[in-house]
Amino acid sequence: MIYVEMYGRLGNQFFRYAAARSFQLNQFPDDQLVFNFQQITDAQKKDSSFFNVLEDYNPTDYKIWDGNGKVIFRESNLAQKAVLIPYYFGLRKIAPESMNIEVEYEDKWEERLRNKGIYWFRRGFYPWKDTNVTNKFISGNFEDPRYFRNIRSTLLKEFKTKHERSAKNMEYYHKIQCSKSVCISVRRGDFESNPEVKSLQSVCHKDYFERAIAVIKQKVQNPVFFLFSDDVDWVKTNVQTGECETYCEDGTDPVWEKLRMMSMCKHFIISNSTFSWWAQWLSTNDNKIVISPSRWFNNDYQSPLIDSNWITIKV
Repeated sequence: MIYVEMYGRLGNQFFRYAAARSFQLNQFPDDQLVFNFQQITDAQKKDSSFFNVLEDYNPTDYKIWDGNGKVIFRESNLAQKAVLIPYYFGLRKIAPESMNIEVEYEDKWEERLRNKGIYWFRRGFYPWKDTNVTNKFISGNFEDPRYFRNIRSTLLKEFKTKHERSAKNMEYYHKIQCSKSVCISVRRGDFESNPEVKSLQSVCHKDYFERAIAVIKQKVQNPVFFLFSDDVDWVKTNVQTGECETYCEDGTDPVWEKLRMMSMCKHFIISNSTFSWWAQWLSTNDNKIVISPSRWFNNDYQSPLIDSNWITIKV
């Protein structure tokens, strides 16, 4: 079995699924994926935007763990617990913003964890390696495309929503496909409303989008801008594209519909958001221009999510 701790909304869940699927296909194709959605179920009690997003897509067959708590503690054997428990308590002492320290800590533990079939990393990249342990455990962010880039064709199929296009958006779909469409993704929400989250992740402000739009205008003739956000009112007031043809979503679409429209665009101006990141990754335009902020967090961590081929705007 390959047990996976799931967490967060669509972007976070996609990273964990993609990493686990890569691990399964590359190392243990005969093992079953078993997902623990306990954290998401608990979060859903206060916020309906948390749910199992895989139900809206075409993932491989998987089981849902029906226990309580963390599956990594409940299903691991004594030898695994002897390693993961001290690792966990050490990891808890590292502040969320101290990401480079997290990587240094994980580097010291990676081999010991892997030897016990444990792949639990918040940051850093560690190539998949075999283990002779029966039950394996995957937990962490896995926000690095190197974990799953060699199964891109598989993920493009499995991350294709099973739902039909919304009738009210058919004009949007037509315009996106028939124009030099540019997706502008504006992530606000708790990045701006939660003081603790804001201090770490409030990166993309009004001037970032203004400069990014100016770059697109230099590189794309007759661009058509499509704005997507969790704060549509703020976008309508603050993100101006000048005389360019511009459309803004109404904010009522489910995430699978929004992501599909976004990923169909030709070019991208993204926020430091996993949802934004997946929109451009799922695009099949080989000539896409992607513009991103120069940093993903308000610290000195160099996020592997920022591709060297992108255009970055200093923030």
